[in-house]
Formats: sequence, structure tokens, C-alpha cells
Amino acid sequence: MGRRFFNPDTGIWRFFGWVGDIVILSLLWALCSIPLITCGAASTALYDSVVHVVRRKDDSFISRFFGTFRRELKMGCLSTLLWGAVVSLFLFLYRILAGTGPDGQVMTVWSVVLILLLYFILGILSWLFPILSRFTFGFTDLNRTALRLALGNILRSATMALLIGLGIAAFSRNFYFVFFVPGLASWLSSFLIEPVFEKYSNPE
Repeated sequence: MGRRFFNPDTGIWRFFGWVGDIVILSLLWALCSIPLITCGAASTALYDSVVHVVRRKDDSFISRFFGTFRRELKMGCLSTLLWGAVVSLFLFLYRILAGTGPDGQVMTVWSVVLILLLYFILGILSWLFPILSRFTFGFTDLNRTALRLALGNILRSATMALLIGLGIAAFSRNFYFVFFVPGLASWLSSFLIEPVFEKYSNPE
């Protein structure tokens, strides 16, 4: 029994290996996201590594992560600048409209609209960086494709946006969630994204 327990192919050790991969990739994502502008490239590398290393056991996660990060750094930074500006604008408008005043009811309605729009943007971003990790697009086509997939797979997009929202909420409450939330969210999202990607990779 003891020999079987220490067998690396048993379920318990495979689970510990999975946890270790998720934690290390989450920390790599956090480290490479520190400049903020590189967050998109880090998210691209995280998704690519989760799919090919954690799920498929294809490669070393260190070489895979940093190889993808370097390759997609420029496009990832451009996308981060674009959507970071959009999110910042919406948050600015939300802070204004969420206040009270003579038109408080109208302001409340518009603040709810902005929250829904921000949620939709998270749905777009949940597709954008995985697309960047797998396919070759120019900047405009990349964002257009992410928007089209977000609209065409609305339930998947909503689920992934919820995962991102929960992750952000977790970080705001306790920074230690950074040790596993990014990798776990990317791993869960991959089960929603990969079936869609397979349709484009292997068209009938």
C-alpha cells in the first residue's frame, strides 16, 4: 500500500502536481502583470500554458509561458492600453453617475447600465487573450473576433466574465488569492473556450 501511495501516477500525486502547476503559473502571471501594461501579454501566456501544459502535458510551463509572453508582448500591450482606457472611462462615468442628486433615480439607472457594459467588456476580454494565444490576427481583427465570439457565445461569455469578476473581488479582499485564482480561472475558462476554438481549428 505504501508503495502505491508514493507512486507518482496515483490520483493524489497527480492532483498535487496540478495544484503546483496552477500556483506557479498564477505567480508567473502576477509577476509579469506588475507593470500593468503587460497584463494582457501575461494573460495570453497564462491561458496558453494552462491549455498546453496543465491540461495536455505538452511542454515545460516555464519555457511555454515566457515564450508566449515574449511573442505576444506587443499585441498584448496594445490590447491592454485599448481596453484599459475603455474600462477606466466607464469607471469614471460610474463614479459620477452613482452619486445622488436631484436626478438620483436616473443616475442610478445609468450606473446599472454602466455596470452591465463593464460586465460585457469582461466577456470580450475573456475571449481576446485566449484568441491571441492561439491564432494570428492583426490588432483590429483580433478585437473584432473577440467581440464576435463574445456575442455569439453569450452564455459562455457571461460565465467567464463572472469568473473574472469573482477573481477581482477575491483580490480586493485578500491578496493571497493571487496564488491560485488566475490559474484556476484560466483553467475553468479553457473548458468553455476550447470547444469553440476546435470548430475553427477543425472546420467540417
